[in-house]
Amino acid sequence: MTMSVAPPPEGRLTEPEVRELGRGVRAVILSAKFGGGHKSTADALRYWWDNSLPEGHIEVLDYFDEFVSPVLTNAAHIGYTQSVRLFPLGYRMFYQVTRDLKPQSPAQQWLNSIGRRELATYLQGHSADIYIAVHPTPAGALSCLRLSGELKTPVVTVITDYAVHSQWIHPGTDLYLVGSDDVRDGLVERGVPAEKIRVTGIPIRVNSNLLRQREALREKWGLKPGIPSVLVMTGAQGMMRRPWRLFHTIASRPVQGFFLCGKDRALMQRLKLWANRYPAFRIMPFVRIVPELMCVSDVLISKAGGLTTSEALAMELPMIIFHPIPGQEYSNRDYLVQAGAALSADSTRELGQALDLLCRSPQKLQEMRAAIGRIRRPDAAEHAGIEMLRLLHERCRWDKR
Repeated sequence: MTMSVAPPPEGRLTEPEVRELGRGVRAVILSAKFGGGHKSTADALRYWWDNSLPEGHIEVLDYFDEFVSPVLTNAAHIGYTQSVRLFPLGYRMFYQVTRDLKPQSPAQQWLNSIGRRELATYLQGHSADIYIAVHPTPAGALSCLRLSGELKTPVVTVITDYAVHSQWIHPGTDLYLVGSDDVRDGLVERGVPAEKIRVTGIPIRVNSNLLRQREALREKWGLKPGIPSVLVMTGAQGMMRRPWRLFHTIASRPVQGFFLCGKDRALMQRLKLWANRYPAFRIMPFVRIVPELMCVSDVLISKAGGLTTSEALAMELPMIIFHPIPGQEYSNRDYLVQAGAALSADSTRELGQALDLLCRSPQKLQEMRAAIGRIRRPDAAEHAGIEMLRLLHERCRWDKR
């Protein structure tokens, strides 16, 4: 890595300063397919890196595909998705039991061992200047290798929820990048030194400049003025329970908008049977234009995934959180509701009531948008990237003393 030893300027950096700090930097991101949000964060960081550091290099690896046996990976994936769909109480119990594990506990040591030997072998044949974990399992493995001396390279952990959980906390981590002040305070309460934490927001890839084109985009989609526009996201993996009941509850009201079925083909086919009955709603599969749909909408109805909610915040979109996944999404929901950016609904009846409230009260929507303005961090990927470069720069200066 080529790097000068002059200290980087404080505060925001100019593009030339960023390019100079990142000249020749090689980075590896370890991600995971579980939940979808981890991959989105990795993609956002890679996009920023590729566009901001033309003389740098970044690689994204799926930790489970590369370093964990297919049998264990498939079992973990099936166990996660099926427990969330069919036995959410069981998943919630697992989340709570593991929330306060100590780093030295046998259970945590076992979790940290998953794929660690294979990762160590990989490290012997590859070099990078920084390793970035956007999932707890590679964060734990990297931490152990850092503490044992097998890895000399700095390790950064990017927490992709507005929640504090022991799975993310590892003593070998050099820097934590978190989404909110609450998460920072929670890490400090659990013994993480404050100087190891930066509040950057959760990195997302979204063009908030779309907000300037809102009226033109609404016209493009044929949305009628004076009628509330609703965006419904059931999740890419179809984690939301009984989504057809949700569709009837929303589409039967005087609203218009979009119902995204993710990759659930059966749900999409089922809803399309009722498309003529609700012509104001577009039934759509997994799409890559979510930021644009968020831009033209007045309300988002969704679970409480860290990436989805961060995208909504960036697009100044008030939310109704419906049936979040027990565990981390409960924490995400609580954070958003307490901040005034979202309402919560645990049943279709409560959902209907919340939607009715927002549809008849433009002032309430304005209050929620104002609350969003106080917590949104649309430039999180840029801030996260710069904090990583600062860390590398400080380590370089220290090594040259």
